[in-house]
Amino acid sequence: MEENPKNIKICDLCKSQATNICFNCLYNYYFCDSCHKFIHKKKENINHKTEKIDNILSIETRCPEHPKNPLNLFCLDEKGNK
Repeated sequence: MEENPKNIKICDLCKSQATNICFNCLYNYYFCDSCHKFIHKKKENINHKTEKIDNILSIETRCPEHPKNPLNLFCLDEKGNK
């Protein structure tokens, strides 16, 4: 998964601008329309959960307390421990 400085998602296969994301392909692969159609017409990939990038809500990807760090998500136990 790559992105350029303008935060435009890049297709993980051909490096053009991505328009789709697949939640089943490896680690949430981004695809342009052409690559998306090619990969997801195959029998083993036809039922993958995909979505247009424009339909996905943006979330903050930087920690609000530590802006230089990426936002990390983790589970807490009943006592609040990681």
